[in-house]
Amino acid sequence: MLLTVCAGGCAPLVAEAPFPARPDTVQPGDLLGPFDGRVLDAATGKPIAGAIVWVSWGFEVGRGLSAPAGAVTKSVETDSDGRYVIPRLAETPDDQRRVARFTLVVYKRGYTAYRSDRRFEDISPRRDFSQTMNLVKLDRFPVGASHVRHVRFVGGSGPLKVALAPEIMQASLELTEAAALGSEGGDKGGRDEAPRALLDATPLLSVDELRAATGYTGELTVDRLGDLPRSSTYDSKHFRATGKPESYDAAVRVWKLPTAKMAESRYVRLVAELPGAEVRDELGDKSVRAKEGRLLGVAVLDRERAAVLQLSCGADLCRDHDQAVALLRRILPRVDRLGLSTTTTPTEEEAPSKEKEPAEEEPSPSKDDQQFRLRPPELRR
Repeated sequence: MLLTVCAGGCAPLVAEAPFPARPDTVQPGDLLGPFDGRVLDAATGKPIAGAIVWVSWGFEVGRGLSAPAGAVTKSVETDSDGRYVIPRLAETPDDQRRVARFTLVVYKRGYTAYRSDRRFEDISPRRDFSQTMNLVKLDRFPVGASHVRHVRFVGGSGPLKVALAPEIMQASLELTEAAALGSEGGDKGGRDEAPRALLDATPLLSVDELRAATGYTGELTVDRLGDLPRSSTYDSKHFRATGKPESYDAAVRVWKLPTAKMAESRYVRLVAELPGAEVRDELGDKSVRAKEGRLLGVAVLDRERAAVLQLSCGADLCRDHDQAVALLRRILPRVDRLGLSTTTTPTEEEAPSKEKEPAEEEPSPSKDDQQFRLRPPELRR
């Protein structure tokens, strides 16, 4: 390890690492790297591919009273076996700047993030990180937990911030909702963590109704989309055609907000994200049509119900936009039937049913980036 000490007692060019070189030794690691490890699903033990591994080297200047002097960041993605490798820092420290800190963050949508310096649960110092052979076990993000607190915990920049975009949106909705309801929950950063009731989209559409409207006779399974977490103001249903491409699938998203103003704000953001959005205003107060490849989309704003709905339908299921519009027109009045269900832990959730909608199903980790949706161009992978 490079620990160069100047004459006269100045600080070393590279601080001593607070973590070991390997899990099986007490020898300090090298703050400059290289770093390597593996990322696994904590529940299944299976490797997690495509997780963002973001690292930062923090620099300082000054003697005695030191001050921050910038940072160098780098990010990679885990491979199919969940492994990552971070090369040694190329920038060489000098008498003006020294390396004082190293931080590693692992993020995968749908999971609680991992940091090398502290834990999410209680922000306590992490003691099990190592420079090499590091083992990261990611837990599924708890249903009803605070996205505001999680986004603050993750931090980061560049590709990590891009990957966080859907959760940043969810955190924004949490803060807006808390402000509208006069709650202090947003300012507490989610530390109260009290279980919250979740929106239940079950009344909007059933398998039998979808078949009757489209004439499809094949087998359908029902689960939830994975691009946005379920919350007290958002839920979704994904009708997946067994053994067929996604052009035979359908999906419904619903946002039920505390106020009409919040619903309109949500609608404006949704329209901005939809590819090829075309204003039609043929449903509710405002509506648009959208299309991406063989996926058709319709979105509507209902101010009176403070609701936003989006229907996505494959071209092999809905013959055209008119059929999709007719289906969403049937669904829209059912927003009044939306209920709230109590939260459960992932271990209590049921597996997807072929004919019945599961009460608390969350999509499996392997499908998080492949869910049927009209994808915003900036979030493509």
